Amino acid sequence: YQRRVRVSSGINAEYGEFQTFQHYFKRINLSRKMIVIALLMVAAVSAQDSPILLASKDFLNDVIAQDKHLTMHYVIHNIGSEAATDVKLDDSYGFPTAEFEVVTGSLQASFDQIPAGTNVSHAVVLKPKIAGAHNFIPAMVNYKNSNGDDLVTFSSFLDNNPILTVAEYNRKYSPHLVDWLSFVGLCTPVLLIPFLTWHSSHSKYEALAAKAKKS
Repeated sequence: YQRRVRVSSGINAEYGEFQTFQHYFKRINLSRKMIVIALLMVAAVSAQDSPILLASKDFLNDVIAQDKHLTMHYVIHNIGSEAATDVKLDDSYGFPTAEFEVVTGSLQASFDQIPAGTNVSHAVVLKPKIAGAHNFIPAMVNYKNSNGDDLVTFSSFLDNNPILTVAEYNRKYSPHLVDWLSFVGLCTPVLLIPFLTWHSSHSKYEALAAKAKKS
């Protein structure tokens, strides 16, 4: 009986220590969660007091082909609570001169400021020099907040977009005027010769019918 009492006392003591440790561990986890929540709240407040730019990048063409005009369109939104200043858009790395030719506009653009809750847009017309799959990497946007801090963000990107060769584009999308003219030229004799033969026979028949009426 004494051994049972001692064993029970030992178990109760160990269980009490375990409860104390478990309670302490829960307090540590709770403290960590509170710290994480506090950091998130600080980050949210800081974000509300600064400009936040979101940039999109897209092409306006249904089909991209070699030696055909390609229009790229950029939109920069300011979802923050203050204006972004000295905004600079740069997409020159995405279109190297060895692969693309700038036809109209520029791959770089500058904006003095983008007020909170507004957006700006920019467009450039290019001409691909090569064909094949091309990754349109994100454009880079640099800007400053009211404190003059340098900030940077990147636009969306377009992955694995095919650029057709001239032959592929002409075969699929050209109006085929030469082919239609050739077709008409080949069909014309086939239709014209029977018509001329019928017209000649009809004229002779009408002439004979007119003589028969007079006689």
